[in-house]
Amino acid sequence: MNALTVPPTAVASATVQRRRRRLRARRAALVGWLSCTPAAIVILVLVWFGVASTIQHSFTNWNGFSADWVGMKNYVDIFASGDFFERFRTNLVFLASLPVLLVFCVSVAVVIYDHIPGWRFFRSVYYIPTVLSSAVVGMIVAVLFAPRGAINTFLGRVGLESLAQDWLGRTDTALGVLLMAFFWQSLGQGVLVFLAGLSTISPEIIEAASVDGAGWWRRLFTILLPLLAPTSAYFLLTNVVYVLVDLFSLVYVTTQGGPGGTTTPVDYTIYLKAFQEGNLGAASALSVVLLVIVFACSWFQLRLIDRIGE
Repeated sequence: MNALTVPPTAVASATVQRRRRRLRARRAALVGWLSCTPAAIVILVLVWFGVASTIQHSFTNWNGFSADWVGMKNYVDIFASGDFFERFRTNLVFLASLPVLLVFCVSVAVVIYDHIPGWRFFRSVYYIPTVLSSAVVGMIVAVLFAPRGAINTFLGRVGLESLAQDWLGRTDTALGVLLMAFFWQSLGQGVLVFLAGLSTISPEIIEAASVDGAGWWRRLFTILLPLLAPTSAYFLLTNVVYVLVDLFSLVYVTTQGGPGGTTTPVDYTIYLKAFQEGNLGAASALSVVLLVIVFACSWFQLRLIDRIGE
C-alpha cells in the first residue's frame, strides 16, 4: 500500500469527529443565545422601548395624556431660545474640571501606592463618600454651607466673620460648592481605579526613575501619567457620561438649580420642563439632544481608547 494513502475508515472517523465538533459548537451557541434572551428582552422593553417612545414624543406637544404632532418645533425652540446653551454651560464647567480631578485622583493614588504610614486607613477614608448616594452628598453639603451651617459657624468662631456668606445663594460660590461636592464624591472611585492601574506598572520603572534623580512630581507627570493613559481614558469616559446625565440628584438636593438657574445642568432642565412646566414634548426633545451628545462624546472617547491601546 502507498504510504500516502489514508485508510477509508480513518477518513470516515475524521469526518464524524468534525461533524460532532460542529454540532457541539452549534449547541453551545444555541445555549448562549437562549441564556442571553431574557436579559435582551428586559433591555429591549425597559431601555430601547423608552428611547423609541421618547424620540416619538419629541415631535409632539405632549402633556402626558394627549400628543399633538408639531414636527421639529421642539428642537427649534431648544436652540432658538438660548436656554440650552445657558444650561449646558453648567455641564461644560464640570467637564472642564475633570482634568483637575484626574490629576488629584492620580496624586492621591500614588501617595497610597507608596505605602505611606496609615495608607490602608486613608484608602478607606477616601472611598467612604463613594458609597453615599448623590442625594446624601448633596444634603450634607447643603447643611454644611447653609447660612447658619457649620462652615459659617466655624468662620465666626475663628474670627473670620467677614468671610461668612450665603454660599449656595450666590452665583460665584454656588457652582464652586457643587464642584467641591462632585470632587469629594468622585475621589474614592478615582483613587481605586488608578490604584488598579498602578498595579499594572512594573516597580522597576519607578525605581529606575528615582535612581536617575527624578523627583516625585516629575515621576508623576513624565512617567506615571503617560503609563496610566488607558486608565485615564476609562476614568474620563465614565465621568464625562456622569456629568452629562447624572448631576440631577446632586443639584436638586443642594441648590435646586439656583441662584437664577446658574447651576442648572441639562438633565435638571429636562426635569423642570417635564414636571414643573408640564411640557413633556419639549422635555423629550431635550432628552434626545442630550442622548446624541452623550453618544458622540462616548464614541470619540472609545476611538481614543482604541488608539491608545494600539
